[in-house]
Amino acid sequence: MSAAPAASSQPAHLLAWDTSPLFHAIQAGKLDVLGDAARTWQGTDRRNVTTQTVVDELSSYGLSLGSADWLDIVHVDHLKELQALMRWMERVSGNKTNEGEATVLAWAEINGAVSVIDDGDARRIARRHGMPVWGSLRVIATAIAEGEATEYVGSTLVDALLDSGAYYPCARGQFMSWAKHSGLL
Repeated sequence: MSAAPAASSQPAHLLAWDTSPLFHAIQAGKLDVLGDAARTWQGTDRRNVTTQTVVDELSSYGLSLGSADWLDIVHVDHLKELQALMRWMERVSGNKTNEGEATVLAWAEINGAVSVIDDGDARRIARRHGMPVWGSLRVIATAIAEGEATEYVGSTLVDALLDSGAYYPCARGQFMSWAKHSGLL
């Protein structure tokens, strides 16, 4: 995740989650903690969604969203969404491994959401095409900045995600300094 403007600069009342952040949260046993960080924005309830394709990708790894009551599952099946999906499949190279990202970006484009994608290439492509996109670290930093999570909870969550195999621009124990340096806190 590269340096970005202050976390409150983009409307984020609706987040659409890609596979990777959810995968690592499940692997780390921290899906509920991630959900706590994502539930509110600027003091109001935030809607969080993921696509059925992301659910299917997680299932292919033997993972489940279980009782993630903070996350709605949506389908990319309306004509405008399907048209957007075709564009995003081309943009994110159309590889089978990018299906989740493409569905998240298509749904987000049509429904006015901020996509949460940890893959740097996909985030750059999305930004190049004018899409608001955050990494999961920005969601966590925003929760801390807004007082919805403590620095300890955020740091512990990021360390657990790193321990699960996530690749982030900060090392274990360095999330807070990275977030401050990046202008997120």
